[in-house]
Amino acid sequence: MSLLTTAAAAAAHQDTVVLPAGTHTFELRPGAPAVMGIVNTNPGSFSDTEHLATTDAQLARALALVEAGADIIDVGPDSGVAHGEPIDLDVQIASALPLVRELVDRGIPVSIDTPQIAVTEAMLEVGAAMINDVSGLADTRIAEACAAHGASLVILHTRVAHKVEAFLEFDDVVADVEQLFAERIALAESFGLERAAIVLDPGLGYSKHPHDDVEVLRAYPTFAAHGLAILTGASRKYYAGAITGAAPPQRLPETLATVEAVRPFPGFVRVHDVDEVSRYLAVMETLEGLRGLPEVDTSVAGLKWVTPTA
Repeated sequence: MSLLTTAAAAAAHQDTVVLPAGTHTFELRPGAPAVMGIVNTNPGSFSDTEHLATTDAQLARALALVEAGADIIDVGPDSGVAHGEPIDLDVQIASALPLVRELVDRGIPVSIDTPQIAVTEAMLEVGAAMINDVSGLADTRIAEACAAHGASLVILHTRVAHKVEAFLEFDDVVADVEQLFAERIALAESFGLERAAIVLDPGLGYSKHPHDDVEVLRAYPTFAAHGLAILTGASRKYYAGAITGAAPPQRLPETLATVEAVRPFPGFVRVHDVDEVSRYLAVMETLEGLRGLPEVDTSVAGLKWVTPTA
């Protein structure tokens, strides 16, 4: 028997999670994760193939991701590269603020990928719906700020400081993830954050060896028992590359496999390949009856292998 149950079977044991996020509310159903698209406003992303230097270019990318199926845009003012030079906080704010304003004005939910309270407060002031804190709530003021603005907060599992690259040795990585979640959920609530506004991220790749990531993915039923939304950084992960040998830009099949593994558990999948992931989800969700088959125009030859003759 497979170590991972099928998505359809696992989803049957999950409940819909309702997540308040600023002026938005996400109804996250098992088997049908929301898609989080990524737009970085800094020049140091390790996964992006080009830097979008202007607000117009960033906005065009974000709107294209929404058109392709993104339900929320995760804006990254900082670089995730551990060995890169720190980016001044004022520079981070100045680079992201125009894009966030443009998206909020269009009614598009925005998440901010930051562990910094100054960046958090600046983005919440202009309407960001979610703070994606990659530090595991190292600064509790972030929870307080989210509570004050009615925003949701992502709590990510990591045991190293922001921008420190390290592979740790865990006696039991799943138990460690659970311990951090329990502690940080209670801490966030103590600062006034509504429990329902908390999102859990098991932190694939964060201070973890590939075998740790595999154990974490197998343990999603345990994490889902908290009754909260789960965010999965599913895109181009190292653990999957270790399995297949594919380089990061060639890891679309690996990304889709990761999405399928976590699909039963209500939440978000954070991906670069929004169009491909959205199309994959559309097919799987239709096959499982989670969405209806759209009206089909049989005269559209481009959808078929063979063009009918007169």
